[in-house]
Amino acid sequence: MPAAEPSLTRQLARWQCAQRRRGFGAGLRVQAAQFLLDWLGCALAGCATPSGRRFLDYAADAAAGPAWVVGGDGGRSAEVAALVNGALSHIVEMDDVHRESVLHPAAVVMPAALAAAHAAAYAATQAPPPPDRLADADHGLVAGDDGIEQVLPGDCGGDARGEWRRRHYYHFHNTATCGVFGAAAAAGWLYRLDEDALTHAFGNAGTQAAGLWQFNAEGVDTKPLHPGRAAAAGVLAADLAARGFTGAEQILEGARGLFAGMAPDAEPARVVAGLGSDALRITRNTLKPHASCRHTHAPIDAALELRAAHGVPDPADVEALDIATYAAALDLCDRPEPGSEAEAKFSLQYCVATALVHGDAGLEAFAGPRRADPGTRALMARIHPRVDPHRDGLYPVTWSAELTLQQRDGSVQRAVQEQPKGDPENPLSAA
Repeated sequence: MPAAEPSLTRQLARWQCAQRRRGFGAGLRVQAAQFLLDWLGCALAGCATPSGRRFLDYAADAAAGPAWVVGGDGGRSAEVAALVNGALSHIVEMDDVHRESVLHPAAVVMPAALAAAHAAAYAATQAPPPPDRLADADHGLVAGDDGIEQVLPGDCGGDARGEWRRRHYYHFHNTATCGVFGAAAAAGWLYRLDEDALTHAFGNAGTQAAGLWQFNAEGVDTKPLHPGRAAAAGVLAADLAARGFTGAEQILEGARGLFAGMAPDAEPARVVAGLGSDALRITRNTLKPHASCRHTHAPIDAALELRAAHGVPDPADVEALDIATYAAALDLCDRPEPGSEAEAKFSLQYCVATALVHGDAGLEAFAGPRRADPGTRALMARIHPRVDPHRDGLYPVTWSAELTLQQRDGSVQRAVQEQPKGDPENPLSAA
């Protein structure tokens, strides 16, 4: 009889162990460092928010340990550091995105990689590494950046779930559900787990996969907890695996595994399709220039184009402003009357209106005074998002939008954004 095919997680673990021996090229490490810089900026911005201060208070009450906490007063355990750093980096909604899988890799993988790097360095030296020396011996930042790549070929799902938007993404925040595998991969790289141990780490990461979207309907604080908890879960899974703790090998494709429970239309074979031959998915990541859900960015860019071409519209002269985009954008961001800052970041109506009136959608755009601006509010009432079947068919490879502004005098203005700023095809400048 032919030998049974290895489980998906064992194939991922085998690939990582072989890649660890080969290493990654300098170009990928430079790119990973750029994503680290972006992630760190997001985490620092998160420190200044009310939610960020609550996470820092939580860290301050935890026992001391070797792993650095952004904005903290010293090291904490790897698990606590991963949780807090992951949460901090997701609060202001500017962390990176991988389009095809619709998840935020850095908010999960960076905290796991850095926490594991510090914990591994401490285990080797019995001294906590200083925060400004992340590249310490064999457990430094370069190895942590290399670990980032593991979530991208093995994100359990990026492109693996078939009708994921209908069956998975509608209910589950996949930065959390898929992120646990990336965090385990990154931590496993730093802990130098062998094939068996890494397979077990994936199994125990997967059994912790969680993250429901209900918070978005209620405008509460939950969202940054998702990548934080996923990062911590991956670190815990890798740490336990290093100690011999076993986990389910078929956690993805098993009859009671992740796909059966959370994404019954999945195509499991796609998890490992092209493994070792395709370009790593970090090369397809997007950086975000606006402080809002990425689903709002194509409409924001189109609004800024309208403003540059035609000036600031007077709400009294606007008959209607139509946003034609894809269904997932409406599922999460059709919010005509946002109340809180979190709701405004997930409101197509608010994001487009504030971009048109004020010319930006940065961090200050979602503070209380801007949200109360009467001109913005008046314009929001005339903004109507709708699903464009053509653009819906292109998603998630392309996140696009077309704005049509109809004036009361009968004139019409249009702007289209097929590739929003920050995508690999339309990258941000170094500045």
